Amino acid sequence: MIRRVFLRFPSILLALVLSAATLPGAAAAEPGLVGATAVAVVPHELGQTYIYLRVYDDSLVVRVELSVRDAERVLEFGWDPEAVTTADVRNVEGRLRAYVEPKVSLRTEGTELVLRFRESELLDLGANDYINLVYETEGWTGLPDEIEVEFTPLFEVDSDHRNMLIVEHNWKTATFNNEGNVSLIFSPRASTQTLDLTSSSVLRGFIGFIWLGVWHILIGFDHILFLMALVLPAVLLRRKGEWEPVPDFRSALMKIVTIVTFFTIAHSVTLSLAALDVIRMPSRLVESVIAASIAAAALANLTTRLNVREWMIAFAFGLFHGFGFATVLGDIGMGREYLVLSLLGFNIGVELGQVAIICVAFPILFALRRKPVYRWIRVLGSLVLITIALYWFTERAFDIDIPLVPAPLQPLLNR
Repeated sequence: MIRRVFLRFPSILLALVLSAATLPGAAAAEPGLVGATAVAVVPHELGQTYIYLRVYDDSLVVRVELSVRDAERVLEFGWDPEAVTTADVRNVEGRLRAYVEPKVSLRTEGTELVLRFRESELLDLGANDYINLVYETEGWTGLPDEIEVEFTPLFEVDSDHRNMLIVEHNWKTATFNNEGNVSLIFSPRASTQTLDLTSSSVLRGFIGFIWLGVWHILIGFDHILFLMALVLPAVLLRRKGEWEPVPDFRSALMKIVTIVTFFTIAHSVTLSLAALDVIRMPSRLVESVIAASIAAAALANLTTRLNVREWMIAFAFGLFHGFGFATVLGDIGMGREYLVLSLLGFNIGVELGQVAIICVAFPILFALRRKPVYRWIRVLGSLVLITIALYWFTERAFDIDIPLVPAPLQPLLNR
């Protein structure tokens, strides 16, 4: 709950940025979340049929999504559109394929790609369900510069119908699980169009993963709070049972560099191991330990009696933060292509994000370290961090939702 409160604004901002992106025939600027065009739509609207492409170096996966109402309209199965099941779809799979397949054509360099049917299913989207037909292509010999696409379902019965092509996955444009940005819009007068892939490149994909890492650390509120808990005492020394300001900037800088370095080493190791499927950890355990790490780091800031080094805390809990980062890569459906470059780019982005946060916070803390107010910053800041961390830990460890906002105000939060 608290995380939704803090992350709501950046999520909205991200959506606006993605919708405004204007890179033709390639992924929009924000990696991992967007498709290959400037046209942003709410997918699965009435009067629209969709073709999704998952572009790989050695294969192309094609999904055609046709609304149940449109399928009933042209094929007259006798369905109640609000009561169709996956079993119903598979019972008429042959007729669906016979209708759709002649209306889909993909060509590269003048050669038509052969679509090999894989499976069908029903997508439960509430009031407007869709039928999903999945194909793999034969004859894909590498990423071409262009794909000529003809896509004409429903045009023979409705001149106002529109068909959309969406690039769902393309590593070389850092596009993953995209469903909201459309590359091409087909109409009866423009039923054949060309998808431009010339902007796809390994460098572009690598840079996209760097930005994905930067963005994740900037919106990863728990990672930011863990860093803040470690940075708070970085301008102080524990000496003879008292806190003392570090004597100079270089000493403080070396201390924070050491902390961040050990945190980086730790999360890089576990991120790589998780991405390679060497080690798997339950998400609930990982998220709970990440919350506990904030409380532990902040608790150490309240006393000088603990013989503790911040870099030790950073390393120990950084191992679990790495598993948390791995979850992000899993959620975007990264796959195993260019895995080394993906991990390297994402790690670089995470470090750049950390450096940006520290560059803002650390000089301020250093300037205030000798001021009486710094004691209150350290104590009150640590208490706030502990409170938030315990709240998160309780929610995550026990799988419960503790509301922070009174029930009458919940609709305002969820808008």
